[in-house]
Amino acid sequence: MNEESRSVEKLLATLQPPEPPRGLPERVLRGAREAFVREAVRDIWTRIWESRPLRVAWAVLAGVLVICHISITELRSTRTPARGQTAGAEREGNGELAAIGRLPRLDEGARPLIGTEAYRVVEEQEADRRSPATGNGKESAS
Repeated sequence: MNEESRSVEKLLATLQPPEPPRGLPERVLRGAREAFVREAVRDIWTRIWESRPLRVAWAVLAGVLVICHISITELRSTRTPARGQTAGAEREGNGELAAIGRLPRLDEGARPLIGTEAYRVVEEQEADRRSPATGNGKESAS
């Protein structure tokens, strides 16, 4: 077994990786230094974010939109109260609100059209349980 392990070690010793080319580490480090010194290319979003006039314009626009939203909401609430809208719909009698307002009451005894046979079987079983038993519940010997 020692001979087999020695032969395996001998075979693996010949499988060493090749040495890197001369000057490769120096070239890699020099390229990294040059890339580090160069300024990174700024994309459009970075330029927009760093632009003070564009940020001010965005803030002003957001403020104007908020003020417009609040003013429109207040104008609508003072001009047409909610009670007036529902009263008008009830008087007309043909709107969605009128249809919802006149819904019939739910029938507790309503049964679905599909599966009525199952309800009949259940009702018969309930009727059998409710019927009073004759006698005192003891068996009589005849």
